Amino acid sequence: MRSARSGSALQAVTRSADPTPMPKLRPIALLIALTSCLGPGTAATASALDPQALAECVADSGAVFYGAHWCPYCARQRAAFQGHAEQLRYVECSEPGERKQTAECREAGIRSYPTWELADGTRLRGLVTLEQLADATGCRP
Repeated sequence: MRSARSGSALQAVTRSADPTPMPKLRPIALLIALTSCLGPGTAATASALDPQALAECVADSGAVFYGAHWCPYCARQRAAFQGHAEQLRYVECSEPGERKQTAECREAGIRSYPTWELADGTRLRGLVTLEQLADATGCRP
């Protein structure tokens, strides 16, 4: 019996040392929590297409990428090109060090970032996959 009491005392001490117990997560809540960390458009960073060839083709197609230096989705869009985004026709829509929109982007009617404007005037808004961009610009091999 003495060991049972010691065990209970030990449990009491252990419980009191951690005043905030961990909540039990249900499997669906865990799944939602994990997928929400990925965010929308995660597929934009994974592609079977050659990022360098695609960047060259997209630029040659006349497509323009409008973005802002502070925009995390624009950063992810650039990252999808794996170091070849500098080949794209890019327009910075934010004043240096600020979130104020440039006159060029206001006049072009850019309301969200990233925005792709294709040669025919069609616009793709938000983070797009390389496959979507390849299809839209005719750059699919």
